[in-house]
Amino acid sequence: MTMRAHLRSRMTARLRAFRGDRRGISAIEFALVLPLIIVLLAGTVDIGQALMVDRRMDQVVAAVSDLASQQSSWSASKLDAILAGTATIIEPFGKANLTIVVAAVSVDALKNQTVDWSRAYQTTPWIAGNKSPVTLSSTVLQTGTQIIVARATYSVQTPFASFLKPLTGFSAYSFTRTTISRPRNSNTIALTQP
Repeated sequence: MTMRAHLRSRMTARLRAFRGDRRGISAIEFALVLPLIIVLLAGTVDIGQALMVDRRMDQVVAAVSDLASQQSSWSASKLDAILAGTATIIEPFGKANLTIVVAAVSVDALKNQTVDWSRAYQTTPWIAGNKSPVTLSSTVLQTGTQIIVARATYSVQTPFASFLKPLTGFSAYSFTRTTISRPRNSNTIALTQP
């Protein structure tokens, strides 16, 4: 047998042995699947935090609207305290990006909606006498009454948002929630200063 034939038979034997060897397959499969697992984990954490914020935003506007509708008159300082208190619902997420507005919107005979008064947390209140920035459904409007409107906005950047931006197209989640209530003790609610 020549040297070349001997090397060829040895190489063929080693290739057969290598082809039959399955020891490293699971490591290779794991290396291929690991990036997908990491992206799925990051997405799960990201969406979980976004869902928590989403739920808390619903709680913020519901609490503000409900509390503001319970009295027949409010002082501006008490409403400001309510707004600051309900802002804590968003914790453990920071309050820096949270804005809340509560307003009394009156309805005239033509179903026009006008802001009577407004108070705000970390934003500008709606201007009294202007048309309401929130269009209310005609099914809830009643002439000569007010509707209490609460609106909150929030933007949160989750830990993996910038990492997932190439996939999702955004680096932060933005939320806007609005809810309404009817005054409980009378048709209107007055706002007095301090």
